[in-house]
Amino acid sequence: MVKTMESTGLRLVGTRAPGVTARKRRQKVLMAVTILPAVLMIVAFFGVPALQAVILSVSRWSGVGDPTLVGADNYVTVLSSPLFYASLVRTLLYAAATSLGITLIATFLAAAVSSGVAGSRFYRVIWFAPAVAPAAAVGVFWSTAFQPRIGTVNAILGGLGLGDDHAWLARTDTAIYVLIFVSIWGGVGFAFLLLLGGMEQIPLSVYEAARIDGASALRQFFSITLPLVRPVLAITATLQLIWAFNGFTLVWGLTKGGPAESTLTLPVLVYKEGFQFFRFGEASTVAVIAGVILIVIGFFAMRLSQSQQGDK
Repeated sequence: MVKTMESTGLRLVGTRAPGVTARKRRQKVLMAVTILPAVLMIVAFFGVPALQAVILSVSRWSGVGDPTLVGADNYVTVLSSPLFYASLVRTLLYAAATSLGITLIATFLAAAVSSGVAGSRFYRVIWFAPAVAPAAAVGVFWSTAFQPRIGTVNAILGGLGLGDDHAWLARTDTAIYVLIFVSIWGGVGFAFLLLLGGMEQIPLSVYEAARIDGASALRQFFSITLPLVRPVLAITATLQLIWAFNGFTLVWGLTKGGPAESTLTLPVLVYKEGFQFFRFGEASTVAVIAGVILIVIGFFAMRLSQSQQGDK
């Protein structure tokens, strides 16, 4: 009798009830139906254009007629071009400097507002204002502000006795720094809000305990705030890096890649190859290579963010 009950119990435990199986099947169907629109949108708006770009990168096309398949010729041409490597290095430096500057300044501003500095409500609005302005308008405004004599920047420098005839955007050794400055000015607002949201999720009891233990405000910032917002910092820095790497409007509005190609980034190179020289195959090749680079950067950034979340 005992053996029979044991064997029966084992059989009952190992058998899945029909109702449970049907419920799980309905849940799977519902999940598939729910995510299907998102999958279709990703395929339509990302997958198909990406596939077309890859196909065009192995073709020669002037914008008129049918593309001619040329295999890897475009990749050989691009990867043997000194201009491409110069643009790649310049783009990486510009994106890294912009991302670092935005993240550092936004972290400082968010920490100040989160700590309840006087006028914090006003600062929440004023520091986000540049992020609302269109990139084209920002480019036109700052290109005018940096003009010799008549520009606002030179007028201020002239008032300080530092001269008012600096041709910032006309010199190959200063134009890239103007571009980085303007990019930081326009990008701090969004990063500020992201980091402020992360900092305000930290329980006040943690800071109160630190103050009771005698920790100064600076010690609290480095020992509590920064470690707890590291995942947000990593994501913010990565987003800013990607956006700066892909940035076109601001660069074109300020310098159009000049002077003497000193601010020629990969997006501007793609535009010139395609819409000025009508070499759409080579332009697509540059775009595909840049996309692969960004995928690699994004992969490592996500791994870093996940590891930081795990440590947390």
